[in-house]
Amino acid sequence: MKSVDIPMWNRSCRSALGRPTEKKEKHMKRFYFVLLVVLAFAMLPVGLLFAAGQQGSDASEEVTLEFTWWGADVSRDAKYNAIADAFEATHPSITMSRQIASWADYWPKLITQVAGGNAPDVMGMHATKVSDFVRRGALLDIGSLVDSGTIDLTTFPQSVVDVGKLDGNQYMVAQGVTMTGILFNASLLQELGIAEPTNDWTWSEYADLSRKGSAGFKALGRRGWGSADMSADRTTLAVWARQRNKELFNEDGSLGLNEKDMVDWFTYWANLRKDGGVPDAATTVEYRNLGVEQTMIVKGIIAFGSVPFNQLPNYQRYVDGEIHALLRPSGDTGPSGAFVEGSYLPISANSDYPEQAATFINFFVNDPAASKIFLLEQGAMASSEMNAVVMPLLSPIQQRMISAIEA
Repeated sequence: MKSVDIPMWNRSCRSALGRPTEKKEKHMKRFYFVLLVVLAFAMLPVGLLFAAGQQGSDASEEVTLEFTWWGADVSRDAKYNAIADAFEATHPSITMSRQIASWADYWPKLITQVAGGNAPDVMGMHATKVSDFVRRGALLDIGSLVDSGTIDLTTFPQSVVDVGKLDGNQYMVAQGVTMTGILFNASLLQELGIAEPTNDWTWSEYADLSRKGSAGFKALGRRGWGSADMSADRTTLAVWARQRNKELFNEDGSLGLNEKDMVDWFTYWANLRKDGGVPDAATTVEYRNLGVEQTMIVKGIIAFGSVPFNQLPNYQRYVDGEIHALLRPSGDTGPSGAFVEGSYLPISANSDYPEQAATFINFFVNDPAASKIFLLEQGAMASSEMNAVVMPLLSPIQQRMISAIEA
């Protein structure tokens, strides 16, 4: 047979179809091994591959923190949002999701969230509420986060740190420190013919001033009363209890006042209601749980009202006369019953991101930029260092607030 030259491409084909050489066999084995590995990975669940790729990336993990507070006041909300925005700007891997509610709506909503296991990562908390939430198992013991320095409390007075503890465990950090007392418009008192009282006043004197205030409104031909009805004010009742050397609640959660104490308390306010020194029940309910701008103090229809001292600047914003504040009246003898309180920041026991939540809390209470935004929204700064930062920025009404707290 006549020989025929085979084109180069055809020779390659024939070589491939023929018996492979030893070198070629090694290449083929390597090829099949790689192919099997690729196929094996392709058959793994996508979620498993994703999880494997995420290991070790906690530091830069994109997370969303739920943050909630009470207020529903335009000025307050603006401050909280500005701080959250500033935190996001310096911590780009963390997004702050915000929830806002009025004081009245806030607590039922938070209790519902806790019961459902979906409480916000960071939440506003009041000193009078913390024991209830700890008993529910809702708050994280943040002691280890404080010990590690993630939350720095070294510039906090020990008394302020301790308010955030229960049974020796640290559950929350103070946003601000304040007290509650009696607020009044100095100009309105002058119109009503009432001399400004002082911190040594008694409950008997307060009742007399309330009746005199109501008479003053009547003489001016205006609707008004000398005082708000504080019979349902828990903080005022707590002060009343302390003036009797008792606490509103015992350590086991039971009521610390006896039947006589409660009869005395409600009789005091019932007599003032009967005499016209405080509004009727319908009016009190009408003005309950409204924003600052809608309160009876701002509307000028009461002379005296119970208000946290940190709220003085907010009230001053809506009132022409000078707003002042005093401690609550006391008994004719015995202690004043006043106590320091404030607003706090705990972490949910169910938070998936406790480290990031702690980082946010530390920013909130220790960063100069955050402190300059917040100023005295919830009272004096808990950190002595941050108080020094904001002091040059305070207005006269804010300085009066500090004086009222320190009185």
